[in-house]
Amino acid sequence: MLSLGTVARSLFRGPGLSGNARRTFRLHLTYAVLDGAAGGILLNIPLWAFKTLGAPVWQLPLRELYSGIGMIVSLYLGSWMASRRKMPFVVVPGVLAGVGLLTTSRMPNTLLIFTVLGISALFEILARPAIATILRQNYPVERRAYAAGAVRKWSSLAFLASGVMSAVLLHLVSEHHEIPGYAASGQIGDWLMGRSVGHTGRLLIVLAGTLSLASFLRFRQIRVEKDPALLRQDVRPGVAKSFREAAVVARDVRYRRYLLGCFLDGFCQALYLPLLWAFFSSDLGFGYVSCNALVHSIPALLAFLMTGAVGHLCDRWNPWIAWAVIRLMIALDALILVATYYAVGFVPVIILLPFLSRMMRGTVQGGWWIMWWQIGVTHFARPGEDTSRYMFIMVFLHGAIRLVASGTGILFTALGTPTVALLLAGGIGGTLSAVYSLRMASWERRERHPDTIVDFERQFVKSSP
Repeated sequence: MLSLGTVARSLFRGPGLSGNARRTFRLHLTYAVLDGAAGGILLNIPLWAFKTLGAPVWQLPLRELYSGIGMIVSLYLGSWMASRRKMPFVVVPGVLAGVGLLTTSRMPNTLLIFTVLGISALFEILARPAIATILRQNYPVERRAYAAGAVRKWSSLAFLASGVMSAVLLHLVSEHHEIPGYAASGQIGDWLMGRSVGHTGRLLIVLAGTLSLASFLRFRQIRVEKDPALLRQDVRPGVAKSFREAAVVARDVRYRRYLLGCFLDGFCQALYLPLLWAFFSSDLGFGYVSCNALVHSIPALLAFLMTGAVGHLCDRWNPWIAWAVIRLMIALDALILVATYYAVGFVPVIILLPFLSRMMRGTVQGGWWIMWWQIGVTHFARPGEDTSRYMFIMVFLHGAIRLVASGTGILFTALGTPTVALLLAGGIGGTLSAVYSLRMASWERRERHPDTIVDFERQFVKSSP
């Protein structure tokens, strides 16, 4: 029988890695698990604000809206980072994100809570392009998606565990808090539980901020592989220079088409995702624990089970084919939830359909994350500093998506549009983005472009002296 220590050592060695790549995997894994635990807690905060603090539905997308506004600066930051050391561009935003979360716990109303959460999310996302660049330098191309997938599945487990535990805690506190005369009973349990759901939610935000800070300090210990031959000496930042370098989108027709697919997919998801808490709670009548299970615990569990295998496939599939499968599964998730809305009253259906839809999303959720944030652009960007520029264009795009889609969601929700209508629009748009991905895969084959990320990167290895 394998001991716990043997399993742990096997886990931290990484999938077929050695040397600094293995050390990177170990630190990357610890960072991701801590970050996932923080994220699991934070995903309960919108429901806590909605049910306990009385946040109106239109405020739920505010976090995405505020962070989207700030991501517009990513083009400038990408130019500044391209020829510099990457680690400061991880640590500085990461620390600011953690400090922002700690500050959120002191905000007096839901408008300020969602605003500061959005600013914190902005800083966390600004660190991702630098993280992707470091991982590209440190992981061998043949094992990159597999390693990222292995890390992502364990962070999904941490996400799941912390999310469930925080949801159960909020549920227990709310149950005790609602018992008549309980608050005045003087029981020691009442004091330990924070005396109110509102106070418990703020304590959970503090815990999330602490975990987030610890995760980025752990990532700081990675030793970054360097290739000075790939770096230029022109390191002067500037807005005009940033936009000139962003002209890569105009020059690279393949990347331009890739961004179009990502925009359609991202917009359709961002249109309804922040509203799911209200949908499950108000429209379908679920409580803290069941809402948590449906919004992210079930997807996180499936992501834990499947992301390693999905990452393994992403190393071998054409990225457009991988995206088509991922986007179709996510679109079906939204469409099945629409069907659930119209099946209210049929008890087995209202339980089974959401369970099925969230399982479908969870199966590809980790694959979506590693394709968008870690390896997707490496099918288009030359090795070296171009990785930073291409990734910051992705961050810019993500910011534009959050700004436009969240603003659209806020507008329609404020006007009284039911959440199910936005779910339907998102599901249809997601299906169209999957069809678009298949068409782009066919186009790339006709034009004889490299079929996989490995094929794309090998052409630069062959041309080196």
